[in-house]
Amino acid sequence: MNEKHSLLNKIKSNYILKDILSLAFRNMKSVLKFVAYDKVLLQKLDINIKEQFDYKIRSTIKKDVGLITVPIAIDFLGYYIYLIIYDIMFYIRGKFNDKNLEKGYDKKKKNYIDIMDNYILLIYLVFLLIYYILSILSIISDKILIKGKKKFIIYKIIFFINLLYYISHIIKFFFTEAIINKELKEKNEKKSVKLLWFYDFDIAILGFMPIYLLLYFLLYFVGFDEDKFDDKKLYILNQINGFDIFGFEFNSEFENLNDKNKLRIIFKKENMRIYEYKLNYSQIKLIDKINELRKQNNIPELNYDIWQKLPDYIINNKTELIFYKEKDIYKFPNNYYLIKYPISEFQSEIKDKNIINILKSDFLDRINIMRKDNYEYIALYNNQFNENNNDENNKNNKNININSSKIDLSQINIANTEDKFDEHVQLVNLSLARIN
Repeated sequence: MNEKHSLLNKIKSNYILKDILSLAFRNMKSVLKFVAYDKVLLQKLDINIKEQFDYKIRSTIKKDVGLITVPIAIDFLGYYIYLIIYDIMFYIRGKFNDKNLEKGYDKKKKNYIDIMDNYILLIYLVFLLIYYILSILSIISDKILIKGKKKFIIYKIIFFINLLYYISHIIKFFFTEAIINKELKEKNEKKSVKLLWFYDFDIAILGFMPIYLLLYFLLYFVGFDEDKFDDKKLYILNQINGFDIFGFEFNSEFENLNDKNKLRIIFKKENMRIYEYKLNYSQIKLIDKINELRKQNNIPELNYDIWQKLPDYIINNKTELIFYKEKDIYKFPNNYYLIKYPISEFQSEIKDKNIINILKSDFLDRINIMRKDNYEYIALYNNQFNENNNDENNKNNKNININSSKIDLSQINIANTEDKFDEHVQLVNLSLARIN
């Protein structure tokens, strides 16, 4: 045990010990590095490591649905509905009878046609219906992930089943021509008889299906791109240390990282400066109330953005905020104030004189509000002295694609991150946060 730790262990008052460490280390991360070897100090300080590196992530499936939904919609509306109408008319009006059959017709050909109309068509319709339902479920569900290769196999099966039905339909059509009454056929072509309603339906299917099969073949075979059709698993970061943030996407490579590297990526300072959140209606009304108080005292209004970046006290995890959770007002260097107040109370009249004095400070020109549990965390500061006001550095960070609001894990060298945890921290039993 080194001399510094030995002296600190002699301090019996935990409160004094926290005071000393708060003055020595502004950020909690430095405290953790300092006490990593000392179990006695860790127990005295009662530090919950998990709270310092806590996060919530949900997984979802991203699908490029445009290339799938359009063909399915055309298929269903233009082809499936047509076959349904055909099947309904078949059962209502019937098909062959003594009037529309040629004398001495081939019974084997008629049996083939009957099997096609009575059984094959019905099975084909049920198959297509199941295909449509499963396709829609795969599109709307964020739990179903299908890789491009599997989709290619499925589309091949669908294509060959449709092709097989089309060939069977061609055979049925030629058999129909062979056994129907020739005179009725001529009258039907002149539109003077309606006994052969099915004849026109069959011709329409023969004309439509080649176009449908050709488009299907071009889209799902010739122009098939596995990457475009590949469902991609994304991980959405939506909470940091109990504070909600706007869903931030990590790609599927995030799943392959171990717990320590996940923490390095999520809590890397350059990354945390990208995370955003949006003020809600009640928070905006609260800012309006504060600005009204300032206007009454001839003080310029506080500036704010509806979309805000994470404040400095979260990025740098202030020691004082962790050690003294019971406090309502925190003052950090550069006159950076943080007011922690119950949500319900702050929506009513502001009566606390200390808080009013802070709100009326003309040195302060920016405000940001975040919510955690049942408290509003109200940060007030001068933007010129804000520690994490370094957007230019963010723009120059090559590891992060800011424009897409995503971190490309494949471009981050985890082993060489400037912000990586000290090896001593590995000695602490971290209760690493798990994905929800």
